[in-house]
Amino acid sequence: MRGLWDHEQPLSPSLLRSALALVGGSLAALALGVLAAAVASAVQGLYIVAIVQATAGLALPFAVWLGLKMLADILTVLNRSYDRLDAMEERFGGVAQPHARRLPQEPRAIRAGDDGPAYPEE
Repeated sequence: MRGLWDHEQPLSPSLLRSALALVGGSLAALALGVLAAAVASAVQGLYIVAIVQATAGLALPFAVWLGLKMLADILTVLNRSYDRLDAMEERFGGVAQPHARRLPQEPRAIRAGDDGPAYPEE
């Protein structure tokens, strides 16, 4: 995988997993803080607020973590595919030879008749 600062330096999947674990730990700490606030609201008698806080405190950090994990998996798969394509290109001859380019042709006007459009002859 490509690095963040140097586009030629590879970024290992284990480093990506470590970064995801760090973000996951931060989101878990956030969830615990919101759950503590939900317990405090329940102690004060604000039960609806406590339920909303507990639900949001669990669901939102988990959804963010799950989205980041899916993006990290997609990035890993894309970079592995890119590396495989690079290896295949090196193995099977490198860059393809460009063919002679065809000159662009003048566009032909298409006019509609009573029975539908008239297409140019080929």
